[in-house]
Amino acid sequence: MRFGIQINPYFDGPSGNVWDAVAAASRFVDRTRFDSLWVYDHLLYEGGYSGHPVTEPVMEAFTILGAIAAITDRVRLGQLVLGTPYRNPALTAKMATTLDLISHGRSILGIGAGWHKREYEAYGYGAWEDTPIRMRRLEESIKLIRAFWTERPASFSGRYYQLHAAMENPAPVQKPHPPVLIGGSGEIVTLRLVAQHAQMCNVSGDPATVGRRFGILREHCEKHGRPYEEITRTIYTTIIMGKDHADAERRRDRWADFVPRQGAVAGTPDEVIDQLAAYARVGCQYVIFRTPDWMDAETLHLFDRTVLPALASA
Repeated sequence: MRFGIQINPYFDGPSGNVWDAVAAASRFVDRTRFDSLWVYDHLLYEGGYSGHPVTEPVMEAFTILGAIAAITDRVRLGQLVLGTPYRNPALTAKMATTLDLISHGRSILGIGAGWHKREYEAYGYGAWEDTPIRMRRLEESIKLIRAFWTERPASFSGRYYQLHAAMENPAPVQKPHPPVLIGGSGEIVTLRLVAQHAQMCNVSGDPATVGRRFGILREHCEKHGRPYEEITRTIYTTIIMGKDHADAERRRDRWADFVPRQGAVAGTPDEVIDQLAAYARVGCQYVIFRTPDWMDAETLHLFDRTVLPALASA
């Protein structure tokens, strides 16, 4: 089992500039066993959302990942996940290629249909579209991006997006292209798109729910002639961990408002290991998680020296 950590800013950090905290954490993660580092793709967070109770400082995803790529050497970098409606997919492909070049082939393209109606309309993009339309945009976007990366020149004609004999120059470092992660737990459409187009999935839920969703992904793969083993199966969760029971309880109390409705993996290192092992038993290969304690280097160090090695062979 491999691990990625998502850095959500939450607060400005000790210096008053959240980038300073992100930079410090990124350099630290680069020296650990973590396989990847992720950022969300949001434009504003005003508080009041599940797991996001207060107003947060927000930085643009590709810009911050480019900066992180320049100060790290090893850790892979991705978005969990890009909101398709925020960018023309050809521009998304160009930005992802640029990140792959800056990072020397460490990028992962995480993409989804988007959900944050308030920020979309606040930024003047227009009226928020219904879920079926956003899912169709997501599918077209992935097809266009993959064409842009693999065809020279590339053309695409869809209902929402077009590409006219465009050449991606320079090409990404990774061949045939950076891995594509599709985020979301939708069993009818999202997991079908994973089976058809992606190298990684990302779902949420308790172990039983996640196991069922992986089973549905397998069914989609069989229907579309895709080897199930080609897809890296990842989950997304929140983890709150303390060095002992008393510390874990203090952290649970402190961060109670930051735990999303679906809950969190929480406790001592041994308890967290046991809870995550349950996901390994239902087929999870990769855990991507958020923790409100990410600015605390000791917390990251505790993950690195306890949880990650214990589950490395899970």
